[in-house]
Amino acid sequence: MPDWLKRYKAGESAPVWAEMEALGPEIAKPANSKAAAAVVKETMTRARKNVLILFDELQKLGYKFESSPPAETDFPLELRLEAAVEFVKRNGGPEYRANPFAHPALAWVEEEDIEPPERFRNGRPGRANYRPGSARLLEMLRAHEASTGSVAPLAVRGWFEFVGCVNLKGSHPRLNREGSVEALRVLVEESETAPALQSGEAFVTRVRHAFEWAGLPGWSTADHPPAREIAYLRSKLLPL
Repeated sequence: MPDWLKRYKAGESAPVWAEMEALGPEIAKPANSKAAAAVVKETMTRARKNVLILFDELQKLGYKFESSPPAETDFPLELRLEAAVEFVKRNGGPEYRANPFAHPALAWVEEEDIEPPERFRNGRPGRANYRPGSARLLEMLRAHEASTGSVAPLAVRGWFEFVGCVNLKGSHPRLNREGSVEALRVLVEESETAPALQSGEAFVTRVRHAFEWAGLPGWSTADHPPAREIAYLRSKLLPL
């Protein structure tokens, strides 16, 4: 079995993904699939940490995420959420204080595809910006594959399993004036497919490039990037 994971952790991320991509459909053969899955999991686990760090740090810097427009107040939903959040506060323990929606008592929010009102999110981005990886997203990806008659590369499938839907579009006086700078955006309906099952090196390269620019890859071709802010954010991120 290839030693891809060991080499990846040693810093050979780009060469490892290049080798996996060079195998083409043979990446799915038993001799390669287990080793490839380990690399995908490690890569996407790091990517998930980076995404969560960026949402947190960008918000601290005053970045305004472009969310869905507020809907009319749904009073039954508000009461249902209040009761569930209160239950988690009383019974969930300290690990759920920062994010009560991670508790099983609020699993229905994800299952029913509900956008909690802003006051329940405690400043966290809405579903238009972030939906964590889940079986539901993988089902949506399979439907997308069926509609396009193609198959998502391993890296794309791993992204929606471990990371989720991400849209860092927003605005900030220095980081993204008037929202004009391209931000990291990975959605099921826009996911990359391939004629045959492949590793998805191009996708990983694109995401790696986005993280190198603190989730705002548009600055790589724009004039006068905010170097100090980008360097600060980049210093928080894990190598991909």
